[in-house]
Amino acid sequence: MAGWTSRAELECAQLRKFRDLVRHAAVHAPYYANIIRERGLDSRTCTPADFPVLTKTILMANFDAIVTDPRISKQVVADFLTRSSDPKERLFDEITVVHTSGTSGEVGYFLYAPDDYARMRTNPMRNRNFFRHLFPRRWPGLRRIRVAFYGATGGHYAGVTGVAAMQRSAARFIVKAEAFEINTPLPSVINQLNAFQPDVIFGYTTALKMLGTEQRAGRLKIRPMAVSASGEMVTKADLQFLSEAFPGATASSIYACTEHMMLGVSNPDGETMTIMDDNLVFEIHEDHSLITNLYNYTMPLIRYRMSDILRVVGEPGAPRIVIQNLVGRMEQMPTFLNAAGASDFISPHTINEVFVQGVTRFQMQITGPTSFRFPICVDASLDDRSRGLAVERIGARLREILQQKGLGNVSFEVPIVEEIPLNERTRKFQLIVRRQADGT
Repeated sequence: MAGWTSRAELECAQLRKFRDLVRHAAVHAPYYANIIRERGLDSRTCTPADFPVLTKTILMANFDAIVTDPRISKQVVADFLTRSSDPKERLFDEITVVHTSGTSGEVGYFLYAPDDYARMRTNPMRNRNFFRHLFPRRWPGLRRIRVAFYGATGGHYAGVTGVAAMQRSAARFIVKAEAFEINTPLPSVINQLNAFQPDVIFGYTTALKMLGTEQRAGRLKIRPMAVSASGEMVTKADLQFLSEAFPGATASSIYACTEHMMLGVSNPDGETMTIMDDNLVFEIHEDHSLITNLYNYTMPLIRYRMSDILRVVGEPGAPRIVIQNLVGRMEQMPTFLNAAGASDFISPHTINEVFVQGVTRFQMQITGPTSFRFPICVDASLDDRSRGLAVERIGARLREILQQKGLGNVSFEVPIVEEIPLNERTRKFQLIVRRQADGT
């Protein structure tokens, strides 16, 4: 319980942290200063419910007025991401920058200063669970523990940025962390992992299950002691599959996101997950969640709207929130035929991490076994030349992804559109859809 004997005690601590955050935001973030003034809020008595909901669209539209570091602006971050694809590089050699479009297809920037990380690490439950998942029950002798991440690595994405942090922090003295690009042809990844022999491996659920299939087939030959799935929905059956594919390994799932990092971790039953909310305030609704981040003072996120659907199963009033272990939304896995007629996949995570300055939203529309459309929405302030440049840069990035995966024969088009419609049935955005070449 990380020291909490009751829910009321934890919530009192949350409220103290929240009011400290509000006092900071009132001085350094004009967006929040205006809200506090207009609503007549008192930092000594206010609660998260007194503030309006913050969406990614609102965040990006008011970016400069929300970020509290005067050196940082939306343009500064966009310029940094345009020139840098190295997850080890930090803005001003200090600020960690991560970006994602996520399943919303809308680009967002998120920032963390060293002091933010320090406040995040004050969560004793987070630390305990982090080490429980990172360090297996058996220490591998006198050498450093080998940690492998299998996911998108060629940019400022949350997963690989965590690996970069392990590589440069004090953890590097006891951990040897390596990232393996999910967009590399699978046989090459298998060879790399066989050479590395990880003690711990973490990555996207679907990707880890593919590795499990390779392990069962005898092509992958590793003996990890821990396997952790994240970034996608994880079921009890998924965890069972990973446990059986990697005998002796403890299989678990981690609930994490770019906006708030680590939020929860699965329980031994494989069906439930415990939320780590010492530094996060959750408001759980039927079709979304609102999360207030209590440790990020660089980019205050108060009542930030997430599309995550959480189902509470724990006892009311218990010190910790327990939810069903089914957080996330599955996207279609885009598969294409290469020039030799063999099928290969591109991870949705590779698609949703595409970044080009001025592009605000996009979608992959699969039109055939060797073709797709990639409509984009662009910033309304772009002139014709900048719009054309955005199309060129998106095209270049897509060609790079296809070539890297051995799918250089796949054709695509990148039209600029005014909007990308929601799914007519679910009324939600889908990053990847199957669509006939005529658009139906």
